Amino acid sequence: MPEVAACVLAAGRSTRFRRDLRERGEEPVNKLVYPVAGRPMVGWVVDRASRVADVILVGLGYDAGLVWEAVTEHARAPVKPVLNDPVDVPMARTAARLLERTRADVALVLAGDQPTVTEATMRELVRAAEEHGAAILDRGAPSDPISGDELKGHGPPLALDRDAVERLLETVERLAPERGPNAMNLNPVLRASGLEFRVVPPREEGELLNVNRVNDVRRAERALSSQVEP
Repeated sequence: MPEVAACVLAAGRSTRFRRDLRERGEEPVNKLVYPVAGRPMVGWVVDRASRVADVILVGLGYDAGLVWEAVTEHARAPVKPVLNDPVDVPMARTAARLLERTRADVALVLAGDQPTVTEATMRELVRAAEEHGAAILDRGAPSDPISGDELKGHGPPLALDRDAVERLLETVERLAPERGPNAMNLNPVLRASGLEFRVVPPREEGELLNVNRVNDVRRAERALSSQVEP
C-alpha cells in the first residue's frame, strides 16, 4: 500500500459566505467551521481523509485557530498544521507549502469546502495517481487523460505521485515571478505544469459541489444524506 498524505486547503477568507451570513443576520463566520449536517464543514473532509491517508497536512490562514480546532476535533489520523504567513496568499502557494512538506508516495489534495467528496472517490484518486502519476475528479473533461487547457474548470480533489508533486512545485516557482500573484491560483498552475491527469468520475453529482455560498449548505446536506459510507 502506498503511503498517502492528505493536503487540505483550509486557508481562505470565505468572503462571499460571510457576506451571505451578514445579509441573513447571522454571525459572519469562516465557512469551514459553519455547521453542515451536524459538524463543521471541514470536519467532513478530514474525517473522510483520515480513512485514506496516513497523515493529514492542513494549510491554514484566515481564522487559523478556529479552523484548526475543528480539524483536530474530527480528524482520526495524525494532523499537522501549516500556517500561511502572511495569511493572504493564493491557493497554489498554500498547496505548494503543503506539498513540499511531504515525501509520501501519493499526495491527495483536498479543499476544505468540499465536504461531499466520498472516501471511495478519494481512494480511487489515490489508486489512479499511483498507477498513472496524477489524477483529478472529472468536471466535464473532454478526454482522458487531460492536460493543459483541457484542465480548465478543474481543481481539487486531485492526487499526485512524487514525480508529479515535484513538477507542480517547479511550476509554482516558475510562474511566480513571470505572471505575478493572480497567476498563482491553482488551476493556471495545473494547466501550465504539463502534467497529464487521469480523470476519475464522481460517484454522484453532489461530489462536484464547492460550498461558496450559504445556499450551497443545504445542497451539501442533501448530498451527504444520500451517501452511504461506514
